[in-house]
Amino acid sequence: MDPPEDPGLVTVLREFGITADDRLGQGGEASVYALGTDRVLRVLRPSGRQPIERRRRLVAELSRGHPPFDLPDILEIGDIAGRVFAVERRLPGRSVLDELRSSSGPARRHLIEHHLDAAAALGDLPLEPRPAFGDLIVDGAITASTWRRYLAERAAANLARSTNEFWSIDPEALADGLPEPTEPSFVHLDAFAGNMLTDGTRITAVIDIGSTSVAGDRRLDPLSAAVYLVSSDITGVVAASDIDVTMSWLRAAGLHDWLEPARRWLAAFWSFAVDDPTLLRWCRRVLLEDG
Repeated sequence: MDPPEDPGLVTVLREFGITADDRLGQGGEASVYALGTDRVLRVLRPSGRQPIERRRRLVAELSRGHPPFDLPDILEIGDIAGRVFAVERRLPGRSVLDELRSSSGPARRHLIEHHLDAAAALGDLPLEPRPAFGDLIVDGAITASTWRRYLAERAAANLARSTNEFWSIDPEALADGLPEPTEPSFVHLDAFAGNMLTDGTRITAVIDIGSTSVAGDRRLDPLSAAVYLVSSDITGVVAASDIDVTMSWLRAAGLHDWLEPARRWLAAFWSFAVDDPTLLRWCRRVLLEDG
């Protein structure tokens, strides 16, 4: 693997005695590296200390419910030369995304069902009462007295950060397509196949609880997991049978009618990711080409 070009990141890796070859993954918030066999090193992008402290408090809150899968376990937070890092326990299993690359037949069908079950179970995690719906960790949090008001304001903010082709999208119309819950629950919002771990049968962990986390409608996590799963731009290994399994699960859960409204709102949400051409292409297709 090529060495990272980020000098601050290079400094942290050197201090821990690891190299770019130890990288496990990279996202919008951090790069993650293996630190031996039982820990991982998460190196945040610049100015990441406050969000990671909030993330640790949120995960501690959610963990009180003894979920059926592991959640991130932050062991240490520090900084080296001003660059914030977190050392976390390495959680068991490999990503559902990796498992799907080799899984087939009934095992694949059951894995998809377990993935969607786990996404739905995220709403069971205990979230202390919040006075409003909205962002839980992110700087410049948006909150609102109703879920749809939050959805509209968050969509408007993210669309405004994107390229001008998205500026004419009506965020109010996107929000109006989704249901209004009676009270806020925890929503991961990024519970796609790459952010869940599995032992091949069950879901062993849900990771990357971060800036997307909101107090909102618990139905959005299984809906978003389904949206990501059936999109080849996002999951990349989707098969026709996967779509059938997903749609069957949604119908049984009474969520099928909200799949398309969720897909459109999620495209608006992710439209800010202008540095991710694949994701931005998906947003463009959903909002501007599919009608």
